[in-house]
Amino acid sequence: MGERVPDADAIEAADDKYVMRPWTHPAGEPVIIARARGCVVTDIHGKDYLDLTAGYFVNNAGHCHPRIIEAATKQLGEVLQVSGKHGTIPAVRLAEKLISLAPRTINKAFFSTGGSEANEVALRMARQFRKKPEVAYLENGYHGMTLGSLEVTASEKYREAAGKPLGTDNYAVPTAYCYRCKYGPHAQCKVECLDGIDALFDAHPNTAALIAEPIQAVGGLAPPQKWWDRMDQARKKRGILLIADEIQTGMGRTGKMFAIDHYGLEPEILVGGKGLSGGVGSLGLTAAGTEIARHFFGGTTPTSGGNAVSAAGGLAMIETIFAEGLIENAVVMGRYFTEAAWALKDPWIGDVRFTGLLGGIELVKHRETREILGKAEMSKVKDHLHEQGMLITVSGLHGNVLRLQPPLSITSQQLDQFILALRNTLRTVRGG
Repeated sequence: MGERVPDADAIEAADDKYVMRPWTHPAGEPVIIARARGCVVTDIHGKDYLDLTAGYFVNNAGHCHPRIIEAATKQLGEVLQVSGKHGTIPAVRLAEKLISLAPRTINKAFFSTGGSEANEVALRMARQFRKKPEVAYLENGYHGMTLGSLEVTASEKYREAAGKPLGTDNYAVPTAYCYRCKYGPHAQCKVECLDGIDALFDAHPNTAALIAEPIQAVGGLAPPQKWWDRMDQARKKRGILLIADEIQTGMGRTGKMFAIDHYGLEPEILVGGKGLSGGVGSLGLTAAGTEIARHFFGGTTPTSGGNAVSAAGGLAMIETIFAEGLIENAVVMGRYFTEAAWALKDPWIGDVRFTGLLGGIELVKHRETREILGKAEMSKVKDHLHEQGMLITVSGLHGNVLRLQPPLSITSQQLDQFILALRNTLRTVRGG
């Protein structure tokens, strides 16, 4: 336990009175965090939590990493923000570093202030270049909460929250949910889920692009190589651009710098955000090939796009994950997490899916039937884990996946703490 903030109760009262949040609070939330280091955050009452969300999937190098703090602090004394017509040293260096790490199809970087905005820019780039209005997106796909990004987000709940009919220029294509594949066991996969993809693309000849996370963060759905091979072939045949949304999957999260590296994909447009700034402010990236960049007209630029302090933090974050072997650690800890979860042999654990440290644990009522664990039980699981000092989120197509994306610096000892808490939680909620 850490030290309690003297006016903790007053802070909570002020939060309740003045702060608006986009969701209702489950038990024990919101957690007002006073200090954070590595994989642990401490609330104003002095309670420590193991953060399995990395600060909402942002702090890939861990909270308040000294290298990132040093870089951002130094930049604070040099320049903060300039007009988008100009530039700063850290923004230029960050762009250079990102292009050097991206596939050969990516040559230019455009900075904005966050993931949703970066996807908005990507959609605009694709439509301008192809001179076509439609965009395909994956079932279960999530690409942001602004109006344009909502139009390529699959969740009806999120789409309805816009309060207006969304455009009809976009359409969904099948995703690879192998655990619940209706065509049979994953080992016998013939990618039947994509049997209609050619006809679907042909029915939409005005398709400019396909936007997709290479691995879907909502539920941790990682398609097999043959799935991406077939999808990539189908879209290339028709000149459909690939917008690779690496907002959550990039920056080493999946055990590669970008998730596209697992599949050998070469997108025409690549999008980044969340962990891109190292947790310093907010930063979005829309990167593209030279020809697409040449045809791009933004009209103006996001006011704080490419903020110098955020760019300095992002550059330090990239240097850190390489210097400290955090991408390799993500691979090792992802395997450890998977094995430890299966070793519980809990009847409610239906599937464990990790690619590096992006993934989750899908909970079911019956492992044989794969019946979805209900909302009430899922709420109790989350609340009980919270009581034991575990910060997680719940996601998935059916809302029954424990979404686990800790900092890439997490250790096996810390994962053991979570696994012990999970074992106790599942037994308690189940009643035995």
